[in-house]
Amino acid sequence: MFRKILFFSLALFLIGGVMKVTTGSKPALASPITIDKTIEQHILDSTLRITLYAPLTDAQGNPQYVLENGQQVMQLAVNEGLGTLTRQGGDPLIVTHDHWPLLTPDLRRVQFHNVANDLLLDLSGEQFLQLVRYRDGGTMVLAAPQELATGRASISLGDSRSAGKNDTVYLAHRSQGGGISVAAMVVQKETTYKGQPVFRLSSLNGEVVLEGNSGGGIVAGGLLIGNMWGTVLVEDVSGPGAHSLQQTAFSLAAQLPREMSAN
Repeated sequence: MFRKILFFSLALFLIGGVMKVTTGSKPALASPITIDKTIEQHILDSTLRITLYAPLTDAQGNPQYVLENGQQVMQLAVNEGLGTLTRQGGDPLIVTHDHWPLLTPDLRRVQFHNVANDLLLDLSGEQFLQLVRYRDGGTMVLAAPQELATGRASISLGDSRSAGKNDTVYLAHRSQGGGISVAAMVVQKETTYKGQPVFRLSSLNGEVVLEGNSGGGIVAGGLLIGNMWGTVLVEDVSGPGAHSLQQTAFSLAAQLPREMSAN
């Protein structure tokens, strides 16, 4: 049987092509582990839901409208992901991923919620774009508005080089139902993807990384060392009509940029 390994970003679009991985089978799970409640709560308290809205357009780039109550209402495309509150030199920041397809001048609106889905801040697209402080194709860093930073927990910056093969890391995990909990994963290896340094991770308790998880912080030793990118899907190409996709417990996470790493 022939298989292709595809990597799908979790901001709801294809980020890569075929990955050169020798196997796509699910890793054998160890006995379920219990996550320390203090670690779990700290990660959840530092995690933000981020939702981007932009006009839904046709192939020619024209905004699409629907008729509601006798009025033309613009249809909006939506991107969902996660971010983590942190600080650098005393400045509050939000670390997330850098493959938001709606992050263009057409961006209309961005909302921030906590993990319980309470609305914390609603910004225009222009206001959000003004918050961007760093982008490298894998990680995006935002200046955190005071409405998000004041009185909220944050995770201190760490060094991605502090985590290696077989080390356990933790991350905010969004389930299929939309709820957010904390998952434990083990580092299989450090590698690169499209020129970006990444961790290849496998879930210890069998969680599969789903849509809306991109950008969630990767935490080791209580420190932020990266952000989640996406899951690995196995495509069966063994015969006619056999192009089915299977989810795995493997995922990729961008390493924290060296210039942000703690000294």
